[in-house]
Amino acid sequence: MSFIDVVVPIFGLMLIGWLLKAVGIFPEWLVRLVNDYVYYIGITVITFLSLHDTDKRLLFDPSIYLLNLLPMALIVVLALAAAYMLKLDRLAIPVVVTCAFFGNTGYIGFPLNASVQGIESLGLTAFISTFYTVIVFTFGAYLFRHYTREKSDDHASQDAGAGLKKMLTGLLKLPIIWATVLGLALSFVAIPDLVRLPMEWITFSTSPLALLATGAMISGSGFRENWKALGAISILKLAVMPAIVILMGIVSGVNGTIYRTSLLEAATPVGVTNAVIAEQYKADKTLASGAVVVSTLLFIVSLIVVLLFV
Repeated sequence: MSFIDVVVPIFGLMLIGWLLKAVGIFPEWLVRLVNDYVYYIGITVITFLSLHDTDKRLLFDPSIYLLNLLPMALIVVLALAAAYMLKLDRLAIPVVVTCAFFGNTGYIGFPLNASVQGIESLGLTAFISTFYTVIVFTFGAYLFRHYTREKSDDHASQDAGAGLKKMLTGLLKLPIIWATVLGLALSFVAIPDLVRLPMEWITFSTSPLALLATGAMISGSGFRENWKALGAISILKLAVMPAIVILMGIVSGVNGTIYRTSLLEAATPVGVTNAVIAEQYKADKTLASGAVVVSTLLFIVSLIVVLLFV
């Protein structure tokens, strides 16, 4: 498959979403509606169906964890170092860290993997995407809580307990978590064609709608010119993180679907969820929104480079 076969459909749909929002044909209420469909229904159904059909032996392969968890850990360290070197405001530090490792693994990652590897790769894509989701809503939430709360020794233990409870409650509210659990738990149950067919239709509809929604959300985003922080985030997310996966793949000798899926998920631009979390914890939402816009625009170039190593 050529670069054009992958790049043009993905960025073409994002551009259409951007244009439709810009001219008013894709109003904000419709963007929210499409976004809710993709997140709560589309990605949930893809995750359930893909993991249900995936060979479970693949999910126990240690190379999956090597090529995903270790790069995330290294990026977190590098992002923290960059944030302190740039002397960023306390409210910007957790934004830099989460944006550096948590990409748009669903809205862009799913259609990207389907375009490059075919829909049979979506089972592993969904599994890896769940990794990122769990980590950003646990470790990421901890970072936001740590850097945005007022320090108080008297209430430290109580605050930690409340934070843990909030994280666990938040995870249980994520549809992708339940879809993962049910997809794996019910893998021994055959899905009747009467149920599978509409689920497959939902699967086919999700990728184009996700890309349209991404373009529309970018159209509605604004940001101030914090170019040093935006540059650091973009370099870490689009260049350093995929480079780590490539090097680890070479050193460990891992290739095939595990390597390609891990690389494509690591290479995705900053996820919109980062801005949502930043707003929830009253951190620097403007920086998070700007990182989404800038990294997605630069993704046009970085994807072409990444595809050379797939």
